[in-house]
Amino acid sequence: MNNTQFHYLTLSFLHPLSPAKARELLAFFDNDIEALLDPVRLAQVPNIRPALPALLQSGQPQRQAEAELRFIDDRQLGFSCLADEDYPRRLAACADAPLVLYRKGHCNLEARRIVSIVGTRRFTAYGRQQTEKLVAGLARACPDLLVVSGLASGIDGCAHRAALDNGLQTVGVLAHGLDQIYPAQHWRLAGEMVRQGALLSEFPHGTLPFAANFVQRNRIVAGLCDACIVIESAEKGGSLITARLARDYDREVFALPGRNIDPCSRGCNWLIKTQVAALFETADDLLREMNWDLGRPQEASQPSLFPTLEPSLAEILALMEEGQDYSLEELMALRQQSRQKRGEQPARGNIGELLGQMMQLELAGAVISLSGGRYRLA
Repeated sequence: MNNTQFHYLTLSFLHPLSPAKARELLAFFDNDIEALLDPVRLAQVPNIRPALPALLQSGQPQRQAEAELRFIDDRQLGFSCLADEDYPRRLAACADAPLVLYRKGHCNLEARRIVSIVGTRRFTAYGRQQTEKLVAGLARACPDLLVVSGLASGIDGCAHRAALDNGLQTVGVLAHGLDQIYPAQHWRLAGEMVRQGALLSEFPHGTLPFAANFVQRNRIVAGLCDACIVIESAEKGGSLITARLARDYDREVFALPGRNIDPCSRGCNWLIKTQVAALFETADDLLREMNWDLGRPQEASQPSLFPTLEPSLAEILALMEEGQDYSLEELMALRQQSRQKRGEQPARGNIGELLGQMMQLELAGAVISLSGGRYRLA
């Protein structure tokens, strides 16, 4: 660690100085961080809080920086400060970017394409399915994509797992020090991420996952990406904060719509309704809006995704187009038309039988039911 890095590390322990205020002070001293850390010169800054030069005079921030440096060396962690060339450029452009970043693992934080995927901890099967489907679609088109999230329970963990399963690098931004994992059940997932990505934090070791830290963490999740994607969210929650921060940072924001009676979709619907986020339903939507459509090959037909389905169910899937809604009556008519084209005797209409088949397809995860008795491919 060079002198500049150590000075930034010391500055990060000058509480309660925020990163944004620290950058203002740096600008006041023409980016001379040694001058900023001089208690005498700092005390001469107009309207400066007397506690800050006094804290520097006590030597406490310097001692904390030395202890943290020993921890970094002992654990062989990565470290970047705001003045380093390898500090993520997307994040550095944010006025409240953290002064320092601790890293465990290796990944390219300057990847050509970076998405942040966030959502509620109390996610649904629909949210999990859509997260997995989105990441798989993005991975096929952009194998160099980096997926960022917060390693929280729910959608965050699902996004990290989907990235790993699809061969993508993934970064978890923590709300505590790198000497622990929260939630504890993610310790195995975190271990895999270190080998295929990284864990990132601005908090020194020993920092516990207090509620305020998660809000602070969210700005890093928002600042690292090109596009922030909200899968499911209640009317209030950290995902909405991340989305608004991403919009403030001039990032693209997308949200997955849902039924207005579903609590986990109300936050996403609000983001779309208030034009904070653009609506997306598939990876194709996001790729098109981000101009990331690279002419990837067409996906296999839907029936081949469910080879174990009985023929009558596979026949229904073959009639349905991606992104299109269907009523039972419309599906019945399409099935009869299809059989006529094949020279078969059209089956007599039986809505009850078709309803039962659609329920089987929904249970198999092949379709989703919408309001008004309509259905769509999952």
